[in-house]
Amino acid sequence: MRSGGAPPGARRRTGAVGVAGAVGGIAVAAGGAVALVALGGACALDAPPPVPLPQGDAQVFAAHAQPALDARCAEPSCHADARRPFAIYSPGRRRADPARLHLIEPLDDDELEANALAVAALALEPLAAGAPLSGCLVLCKPLAVPAGGCGHVVGPVFAAPDERHYQDLRAYLETLAWEEGP
Repeated sequence: MRSGGAPPGARRRTGAVGVAGAVGGIAVAAGGAVALVALGGACALDAPPPVPLPQGDAQVFAAHAQPALDARCAEPSCHADARRPFAIYSPGRRRADPARLHLIEPLDDDELEANALAVAALALEPLAAGAPLSGCLVLCKPLAVPAGGCGHVVGPVFAAPDERHYQDLRAYLETLAWEEGP
């Protein structure tokens, strides 16, 4: 498959123009109506239970990780775009309240918490495995491959792990832990 999601030669439906046909158990009528066809109960599955996220030090996040995200990740064409994976809030770029979008003012507590949880979600795999934090996508993707990174579509954001913003993100990740149960 190509990165656009459709197999080569497939017709794409754009705007209000309908394409008649059936693809992968979904019938698409000429007017754009969609009907499920012969999926045999595949939609009857229960949703998986929510995965608990590790919690980190909110003060370390606000003082260190958020400024690093603002400076290195939160461009409107990158992670400050709500349509992108790992979408984050940033002053003047993306806000929970669209009326505050272009205001250069600190993020509110809910926006900070949402960003902290987004970072924590990307740390689940190495934390659960007891693996080094350097394998966390927040650190691995933006780091240059020759410096131990795992590759980033736009190229390296950090040339080396000794850069200040990389260290700021790492400092927050080091505070992550699962809360103790009752």
